Amino acid sequence: MNVKRNVVPRDIGDSPLCLALALLFWGLTALIVWGPLVLLPVFSVAWGQSPRWMLPWLEVTLLQVGIGAAVLTPLYFAPGVERLAPSARFALLGPVAMAVALTVPFCVDLPGT
Repeated sequence: MNVKRNVVPRDIGDSPLCLALALLFWGLTALIVWGPLVLLPVFSVAWGQSPRWMLPWLEVTLLQVGIGAAVLTPLYFAPGVERLAPSARFALLGPVAMAVALTVPFCVDLPGT
């Protein structure tokens, strides 16, 4: 018996929870990566120091962005991840981006530390 069904499968990847998780993880990643470059000039002016001591943090930020792009680009286009809904894909890759952003400053030798 060949029965035609009109049931549309429910895609849980487009749920609001996936969108909220993606926003949370990527927001924290952006805060980790760009936070020092935004806050250090403010502290530099407040403490009356030269902003040249921020240059190592600029290098760390560029490394975080570069290594994050090198790690996340192949994962984004992987066949299993590419089939996911966009919000589920970003919710899945957000913790990986956060792990990369947290790992890079510990692996870089900053002068004066």
